[in-house]
Amino acid sequence: MRVAESQRRAWSVRGSYERHKRIITAVGAIILVFVLGNILVGGFLNVHEILITVKLASFLALFGLCQMVVMAAGNAGLDLSVGYTATIAAVFTAPIMNGHNGHLWLAVLVAVAIGVMVGLANGILSSYARLPSLVVTLAMAEVLQGIINIYTAGRMINGTPSPVLQTVAAKSTGMVPNMVFVLAVVALVALVVLYRTKLGAILFGVGENETTAYLGGINTKRVRTLAFMASAVIASLIGLLLLGNMGNAFKDMGSSYVLPSIAAAVVGGVSLRGGNGNFIGVILGAILLQALLNLLVALGWGDAGKWTGFGVVLYVVLIAYVGDKRTR
Repeated sequence: MRVAESQRRAWSVRGSYERHKRIITAVGAIILVFVLGNILVGGFLNVHEILITVKLASFLALFGLCQMVVMAAGNAGLDLSVGYTATIAAVFTAPIMNGHNGHLWLAVLVAVAIGVMVGLANGILSSYARLPSLVVTLAMAEVLQGIINIYTAGRMINGTPSPVLQTVAAKSTGMVPNMVFVLAVVALVALVVLYRTKLGAILFGVGENETTAYLGGINTKRVRTLAFMASAVIASLIGLLLLGNMGNAFKDMGSSYVLPSIAAAVVGGVSLRGGNGNFIGVILGAILLQALLNLLVALGWGDAGKWTGFGVVLYVVLIAYVGDKRTR
């Protein structure tokens, strides 16, 4: 009896580890980067430094949520337009707010409208026209960049974020940046929607097995279109947060988040084949990448080091991902 009970406990521990292996690995990697940074540079284990890293990672994690939603719907979905969706939302809403709280609600509505239009176009072309999402969203990014260039016409972008938006995105409550609280709220909402509602079950079901979902009466094309719309709306709202954090809008303000957001999702354990998604893992992936970026910059590697680091980490994760799939 004792042997059987011991075996059951061992199997339970092993099963729990297999389910959370990527999260455990991400946590271990984060600790390793912080300890390594503290040894090589110093100050990395300071509470203030850790909180700043989490704040900066919050923006990347939110972009990772955009990728997670699209990837979870399957069909090799990716959204390369999230950076310029955020940028165009910031560019168009900065003059609306112009440093006042009174028009913040209008800025939010404009941002949501932009996200709906961009996401609808991406979704229709990817799902109904059956064009590769990689091509569709890359083309959308170029279109949005062109619109921004025409709108700005080489001049400075007028307008500043509202004080409320600046407080939420750039200020702190005590030692804790307010963006950490924003990320916590978004994480809670995402976990409830994805794992406690029918909507989340449908999204994962379509990504897991499109044929089964279709035979079960689910409009898989509509679900994937809604996934792209959700991604774009979230990206537009992130644009407002970036505007609040930086204090002004400018071209390319969100473009640098695109590839890292995909990396954060993959590092966080989101399957490239669809059918799953864990936002806690995405958050950990974002923190890992941000901590790695901080270390590379502190070592004097600059932009070249940043992209090299991201590339190396992503390669390692993809190799591990493919190897894990082949052993199953």
